[in-house]
Amino acid sequence: MALPLSLETTSAAPALGMTLNKSIIPIHYSLKIIPCPISFTFLGECSIEICIAEPTFDITLNAKELNIQTATARDHLSSTDYSVTATSVRYNIEEETITLEFPELLHVGTSWILDIVYIGLVNDKLNGFYRSAYTDADNNVHQMTTTQFQSTHARRAFPCWDEPSVKATFSLMLVVSQEMTCLSNMSVESTTLLENGMQQVTFLKTPIMATYLLAWMIGDFDYLEAYTSGEFNGEPVLCRLYAPVGLAIHGQYSLDLAVKSVEYFSRLFNIPYPLPKLDLVAVPDFSPGAMENWGLITFRTYALLLDEYGSNERKREIAATVIHEISHQWFGNLVTMDWWSDLWLFEGFATHLAYIVVDELFPDWDVWSEFVKRIQIVLAQDALRTSHPVEVGVANPSEITQIFDEISYMKGASVLRMLSAWLGQNQLLRGIRTFMLKFMWGNATTEDLWVTLAEECKVDVPGFMRQWTRQTGYPVLSITELDESTILVRQTLFLSTGDVREEEDQLLWPVPLALTTADNPTEVRNIMLDSKEMILKVDTTRWYKFNMGQAGFYRVSYPPKTLDLLGQTLLQQRVNEVGHRIETLSAADRMGLLTDAAALVSSGNAPTSSFLTLLKYFEDEENYMVWAELSLRLQELFSVWLEQPEAVIKALKEVQRRLFTKIVKRLGWEFPENEDQATGNLRTLAIRYAGRAGDTEVVNEARRRFRIFMTNRDMTIIPPDLRFPVFEIVLRTTVGVEEYEAVVNYYRETYLPGEKVVALTVLGYGHSLELIRRTLAFAISADVRTQDVLTAVSTLRSSVEGRAELWNFMRHHWDILYERHCDDIRFLDYFVLISVASFSSLERYREVQDFFAHKDRSSYERILATSLEGIRMHILWLERDRQDVENWLRKNGYLVDEQDHGQDQSKSSVSTLSDSIPLSAVNEASPSSATLTSSSNLTLAETTPTSMDIGDFNGENYRPPTCYYNSGLMVALDGLDCSQSSSFEEEPSFSQGAHSPTTTQVSTGTLLTTSSLRSQSRGPSSVSSMSASPNGSPAMPLYYYHSEEHQGDLPQQQHCGHAHSHNPGYIYGQAQTLEEQHRFLNEMPHENQLHQPQARVQSFTEQLQLNSNVVSRTPMTTKSTLTSRGRTLEGDMELLRVNED
Repeated sequence: MALPLSLETTSAAPALGMTLNKSIIPIHYSLKIIPCPISFTFLGECSIEICIAEPTFDITLNAKELNIQTATARDHLSSTDYSVTATSVRYNIEEETITLEFPELLHVGTSWILDIVYIGLVNDKLNGFYRSAYTDADNNVHQMTTTQFQSTHARRAFPCWDEPSVKATFSLMLVVSQEMTCLSNMSVESTTLLENGMQQVTFLKTPIMATYLLAWMIGDFDYLEAYTSGEFNGEPVLCRLYAPVGLAIHGQYSLDLAVKSVEYFSRLFNIPYPLPKLDLVAVPDFSPGAMENWGLITFRTYALLLDEYGSNERKREIAATVIHEISHQWFGNLVTMDWWSDLWLFEGFATHLAYIVVDELFPDWDVWSEFVKRIQIVLAQDALRTSHPVEVGVANPSEITQIFDEISYMKGASVLRMLSAWLGQNQLLRGIRTFMLKFMWGNATTEDLWVTLAEECKVDVPGFMRQWTRQTGYPVLSITELDESTILVRQTLFLSTGDVREEEDQLLWPVPLALTTADNPTEVRNIMLDSKEMILKVDTTRWYKFNMGQAGFYRVSYPPKTLDLLGQTLLQQRVNEVGHRIETLSAADRMGLLTDAAALVSSGNAPTSSFLTLLKYFEDEENYMVWAELSLRLQELFSVWLEQPEAVIKALKEVQRRLFTKIVKRLGWEFPENEDQATGNLRTLAIRYAGRAGDTEVVNEARRRFRIFMTNRDMTIIPPDLRFPVFEIVLRTTVGVEEYEAVVNYYRETYLPGEKVVALTVLGYGHSLELIRRTLAFAISADVRTQDVLTAVSTLRSSVEGRAELWNFMRHHWDILYERHCDDIRFLDYFVLISVASFSSLERYREVQDFFAHKDRSSYERILATSLEGIRMHILWLERDRQDVENWLRKNGYLVDEQDHGQDQSKSSVSTLSDSIPLSAVNEASPSSATLTSSSNLTLAETTPTSMDIGDFNGENYRPPTCYYNSGLMVALDGLDCSQSSSFEEEPSFSQGAHSPTTTQVSTGTLLTTSSLRSQSRGPSSVSSMSASPNGSPAMPLYYYHSEEHQGDLPQQQHCGHAHSHNPGYIYGQAQTLEEQHRFLNEMPHENQLHQPQARVQSFTEQLQLNSNVVSRTPMTTKSTLTSRGRTLEGDMELLRVNED
């Protein structure tokens, strides 16, 4: 092998557009990849046929973390076989390019081949060419490598023109062990056996495509297969589903969907599927939810595999994901965006098309009501000043990654649905077919689509759509009733903070009003509001409604009288001769009333009491989607009010309990055969939210079933759709660690991806400080894959204590997290989001501002600004309506005066923490026979064993309240994708346990490091901070949260078990030198960094003094502190209102 070329490194600011010189373009890539499993590197040989349009001495192309060995340009048509070798290579780290410099001028022509030999990394960052591993049911470890190139990571695997508009064809060869299976975009052309047990696998040449769509995988897989009825070159298309060994049997549902989707889209676009095969692969470690690589679609295992215990909700999620990715095989792969600014077009269309196909395949799912539910996330995001247009300019990889968000996906899909409602779906799809045929194999822009649709449909599509895609935000229609027959409709910019400035309110949108009135409820008047305001003739003595079907991307503010009339309409639904309701307003329209009312409340356009009053009209609602939306709007209110006084929280919970307990009593806990999916989903929802509200019967039954399930692993006692609610209810109301341990053990034991996600997600609902800290420790342990870390910690936001702990954890480890994940912007985005976005106090707002003020925010600027604006909205909402909510609760009998509180408690059917039944006290025979233990003086210590083997630390006994952190894994936090919208829903805690008047005794922990132990005289204590890793190198040190109970010797060699090589964080920890480990130790804070609202601990001595006493943490004390802080808010409100930077 030749010596590396001379190295010259520059650091320049990225140029606008980040595009390469188009005077040299690739035609075809021939790649040969030879991985070296021992060193986690690979040898690459890349031969690129290029076209040179202008004479040049140098060639610039994208490359990142590649060590170029040799580079030669040769004219393969030259009679003299002319070639010239590059004399140097310049690396531009900021722009992620290399420039090859040649001693001779390269002439114009299409006969040049650029041969590059290089060495690259098989990294652990879940992008580029990366490594992974998994353990099968027989405990065998399987190694694998895979690729993830979207959006700008192909350059990590081979030198290329890494831009979507620079398409080429690809030929790929992989040299690997004969035991390995190799997959790529195309079918295998040939396999050649080599010496030493190796093989060379050659794949067929791909069609012309963008670099980010190339993919390959090497590993051990099982697979299922099926064929489509359509044909490719006269043959049916082979569809296979690959999965880790032993898991392919759970892929039949997705494989069936894939076959049906390929056939459907072939008919829809009138273009046959353009490749000979389609593979769907479940990848154990994968950052996004799924990726549409052409012919080789990759998924998280959870997003593709559905076992026999999968819930109805998971079926819907998997269907939407699989169909979304298959739609990209045409819309995105066959026709590709010209630049990432048009990302929305292909992601928005794929999302919109997925709903069309799901509706076709599963007409009973009511997917368009589901669509209305999902777009509330993007309506909330787009109501912030920090939002961005659908069409947004991006200049560099960091900016590109940040626009893979709800605006690109769901606002894009929403405006397309609005366009579909305006044009008609058949018209829109006909225009799409024309667009596909016109631009197939090439690239297109948003404007190309609008012009094509205008030509096809003979309407001014560009004039209608440009304002929706090029302007940030959306309007709210304010209705003013001028008299009994006339209304004024006025559009203004809607902001969630409610403080629209005059200069901001100059935007104008063409708004399709879609008006229906009580006079003729089946007729929709299609009126286009294309000015600031409009006067309409409407009978204002009866109800009327805009945005029928909720296809419009806007909100409506009705006068209170009209809103009341609309509510009364819900109570007057007629019943036909067979007992079915005749709905005047569809489920989507009823959801629209709820969502608009809630948004107007949170933005200050209406009092919160008006939304609470509206709820009475939904007490007899039967539609699952409407209840699902109602529950989310209630949880939003709860989340913002979470730190308010206990009595207020209890009253709000009683509102929720009364709403949902009624449904539980009607539907029960069992799932009859042949029951429609919507009814089953409603049962699940009602049990979950009645349990969240602390309904005693629901809590008792959940704990009874949980006991049987965890003792006998009787999968029938908790139906699949109730697994998550039951686990959540039990952990929200638990008084000890026994139930928590049971869920942790279940997570470790189960081999089913869906069950693992359920168990991992609910751990964050354990609300004691001990369990919160243990969840953080578990999330970064070897038990949890790096892709799932944020899943584990996201539900910590469900309690005040959890939010504080997560925020402190992020602050104290930010530099390490950022260094580790600066290339994984999705991780940084979502870690910032879940750590700060739930806050609702001025104190926290300032903490977040101050913490990030002097940090490099370039890679997460957008999400940080969005989070801060959201906090600001929460603060303003609380300030406006805190008293309004309390007045409504008092007026309606939910909130009683303090002197009557004891009497009211005796009548309440809400289960409190002190009422919670210890697991051992539940009689398994019957839910009605459960008994309560004496709980008047119940404390955490009394329900926690003094020694318990939890299997966490290689058989060592766990001694609460000590919590163990493996710092080598502390930095192992790789990213999690939001294309699965449910992953990051706010999950506020309304368990009475968090606010019980019963005193709960907790020993406050102290963060001990080896450094602090050395610096303090603590008596004979010893710490073994190093343990052997699987490859024999030392693992990273351990850190202990240690309390006064255990001031003697710390346990020796307690750790989180040996991680297999699939855990990138563990590998990362092993790669640390001793000097780096010591640096990490020295940078760790020596004080107790856990949130202490009653005191700021300044010294180690003070910590010991604090720990020497058992701290009594009554929730009312905490609430009083927070309330007193809230009273200082008034003096700061004016500053907050103007502080928008």
